[in-house]
Amino acid sequence: MSDSLITKKAIAQCLKELAAEKSFLKIAIGDITAACGLNRQTFYYHFQDKYELLDWIYYEECFVPILDGITFDNWHLRIKQLLDTLKKEKGFYGNVIKNAPEGFRNYLYSITSTLFEEAASALDAEGLVSGEEKKFIGSFYAYGICGVVMQWVTEGMKEETQEVAGRLRRLARSTELLASRRFAETEKESV
Repeated sequence: MSDSLITKKAIAQCLKELAAEKSFLKIAIGDITAACGLNRQTFYYHFQDKYELLDWIYYEECFVPILDGITFDNWHLRIKQLLDTLKKEKGFYGNVIKNAPEGFRNYLYSITSTLFEEAASALDAEGLVSGEEKKFIGSFYAYGICGVVMQWVTEGMKEETQEVAGRLRRLARSTELLASRRFAETEKESV
């Protein structure tokens, strides 16, 4: 592991410890560097500000682990993995997502909208949906999943991660079945 990566991880760990106890919005760069025993110049060598550091943590700890090999068939398992990560460090993630939700929401939205757009590509290939409808399907599911995850976090992560991921999966499967029935009915009507 490079010295730069070791330093980034140390800075990230200090922020995580501070934000588990104190509002993210009230944490200053000086607080982070003091907790790490580093100077401000070292912090700024690695990160522009605390928001860039937070985005780096989200990306490295939450999203890199779930992206490799994610498919429409296993996305719910990856969402569970993400929820497990959040719950494992509930104090930190609960605080930062409540106080600075944009970065986390943007990552989650990007991943889920792309995933569901790709899933809708099969329908597009069969001529069942247009490109615009495919984009709409991706956005619809992404907003729904983001909303459920954000609410779960802000309400204290009380439900088990398996239950949350299972509900999301069942909802997606149910709407998939309804859509195929609707298409079948539309086909019968046009004959």
